[in-house]
Amino acid sequence: MKNIFLIILFVTLNLAATAKESKSEGDNLFEAGQYESAAKWYAGKNTSHDLLCLAKSLEKMSDQINTTAERKCFRSKGGGGGECMKKYAESLNEIYGPGSFEYAEHLVFIRYTGAHYKKIEEGFPKSDEAAEAAYMNLTKNLVGHPDAVLPRITLFLKKYPDGEWHRKSLLLWARINEDIWWIHRKWSWVLYNWTLSEEELIVKAEPYRQEALKTFEQMIKKHSNTDEGKAAKMEYELLKKYQDDGRLYGIINEASVEGVKAFR
Repeated sequence: MKNIFLIILFVTLNLAATAKESKSEGDNLFEAGQYESAAKWYAGKNTSHDLLCLAKSLEKMSDQINTTAERKCFRSKGGGGGECMKKYAESLNEIYGPGSFEYAEHLVFIRYTGAHYKKIEEGFPKSDEAAEAAYMNLTKNLVGHPDAVLPRITLFLKKYPDGEWHRKSLLLWARINEDIWWIHRKWSWVLYNWTLSEEELIVKAEPYRQEALKTFEQMIKKHSNTDEGKAAKMEYELLKKYQDDGRLYGIINEASVEGVKAFR
């Protein structure tokens, strides 16, 4: 019996050691929160895992990138302003690949475009990372009119009909419908340019609230033990009382996003 125990212990320790050794230097850097070093390690590599980790690293670097660029381009003497920010974005693209970053002039912000998520979707559609990459890319494209945004989520739900990322997209579907309901109440000019009466807006808004409630209910029944199901339950209770979680997930034009967040 003792010998069997020692064998099991040896095998367990050996498997743990093998798993530890299988992690790349980039993985270890990412887990340590050294995102810039991790990104530089992943840059140029082309497995679905490396591309996903590069994308996540670049997302994490966003604040750092903009702080450095703003200091250089706007706070330094002769910094160069917007043109300097564009060049800074271009310098990042030379390191991490064409189209990785772009300068959004109206937001005065250098943003990650999701280019590596797209590479995974297109080049590795059957990989373990494909659903996560597609979801992350989806979340970067939720600005616009409801007729444009909602079909993107519908397509994702059909393409990935189960698993964690399906649950996340269901929750996103409910939240975006809730956003549209909220915008009808507070920012209707974004959708209709003040052409509808208050009564017409209520009629047009309510179906989106009902769709959000229905989806939250489905998640509570099917996925109650998951993080997504628990979030759905809390948000369902708020929405039943014509309240919301105070966050905006998409839909309106980007120039208005910061103002809306502050307004809420």
